[in-house]
Parts: sequence; C-alpha cells; structure tokens
Amino acid sequence: MSFVRIAVDADNMLGRQFTELERQNLGFAVMQACNATAFEIRQTWARTAPRVFDRPTAMTQRAAQYKKATRQKLYAEVFLRDEASNGTPPAKYLAPQVEGGQRRKKGFEVLLQQKGAMPAGMFAVAGKGAPLDRFGNVKVGQVSKILSQLGARQDKYQNQTDVSAARRRGKRRRGGEYFALQQKRGRLLPGIYERIDFGFGSAVRSVFIFTRQANYKPRYNIFALAQREWDKLMPFYFNRELQKALESSKYRGRS
Repeated sequence: MSFVRIAVDADNMLGRQFTELERQNLGFAVMQACNATAFEIRQTWARTAPRVFDRPTAMTQRAAQYKKATRQKLYAEVFLRDEASNGTPPAKYLAPQVEGGQRRKKGFEVLLQQKGAMPAGMFAVAGKGAPLDRFGNVKVGQVSKILSQLGARQDKYQNQTDVSAARRRGKRRRGGEYFALQQKRGRLLPGIYERIDFGFGSAVRSVFIFTRQANYKPRYNIFALAQREWDKLMPFYFNRELQKALESSKYRGRS
C-alpha cells in the first residue's frame, strides 16, 4: 500500500520549551493536529485531480484515504485506496501516473489475449474512431459488445452465436460489427475495428489499436503534494489544537 505518514516534527515543533500545562495536553493536540492535516490533504487531493486528469472518475477523485491518529498512535496515514467493489482499485491504476512506467493489463485485454484476438505482450489503446465516455475511455457497453462478438467473454453464454450474428447482419445495421486484426493489413494497423454499412458501401473505423507499450509519464506526484501540505498545515493545526486544549483543560498546573 502506497502511503505517507503524518507525524509531528515539522519545524522541530516538539523541540521547543513547553510549560507544564502544555505538556499535559501535548498528546491530545498532536492527535487532533495529525487528523486535521490528513483530512486537508485528502481534500486537496480531490480538488487537484480534475486539474491533472481529463474528467477523472469519482473513484479517482476519492482515491486518497486516511487512517486517523489515536492517543496510542500519534500519527495519521494518508494512502491510496487499495480496494474497489468493482474494477481496479486506485492504488494499482494510479501508481504509473505517480511513478511513471508501463501500465497494468486491463481485464478486457487479458480476455482478448486468451481468445487469441490480441497478440500476447500487447496493449489496446483507444483508436481514432472510438466514441469515448465522459471520462475519456471507450464506453463499457462497446467493450462488452466487442468481447461478445469476438467470443472472448468468460461466460460462454454471453458470447454472440452464429444465429445472432446472422440476425444482426440481416438487419443491415449501420455499425456494431467488430473484427480484430493481429497483423497490419494495408493501412489498417493491428487492432479492433468496427465495420459500418452505408447504402452505397461500407467503411471501418478503429476502436482499439494494439501497441507494444502503454507507458505513463509521471504527472501527479501525489505524495510530494501531501508533503507540501503537511509542511504548510501541520504547524498551524498543532498550535491551534494545543491552544484549544489549554483553554478547555481542567488541569491547571504551573505555567
């Protein structure tokens, strides 16, 4: 799990001289300050994501999570969410955006390769003719149709049969007939294409293009962002929380 730990040592805050009353309240002030800082880092993360990514999903914007500090554990942890009820967790798909490098295989790519529709060791990237959703990805429904027509679904009963394929062609649909090329054919690169019928002929458009590499450049150093926010906010919250603790403390020792 990728994470950053929020503790108290910014500007050597605990190295200064404290009164007896302040020392009695240090633990509570540290705990509160860590949690306030971690919360603000999470909020900053969510506000920054739309400026870095093109139409990020809600899961991407909420990727930052944190574990609270306690009286026994005087630090908070801010981390990338590493679980998801459906799909890939942010800790996995955001890692290349933070560190750079080759992205992981997507589920539909694995299915295409298992079927032999896409050569091993390649990735599928959106083609010029692919209609994209509001997040900039090939629509899930279209990916599902492609897998079905190519017989690549895990559930064989969800794959298109010869009868349903013939029925589809008989209706002379304008689009929705997909085919895969494992090798370059004329001007068509290896990939997945949709055949579109017109009254006077037909054409094809690229939905996915197969490529040997799908690399990300580092562009969202979220942990450096967390460090900057921590350096800026931690002294403020520590001093605020210590003052609040002093004002509400029942203990009245020597100053």
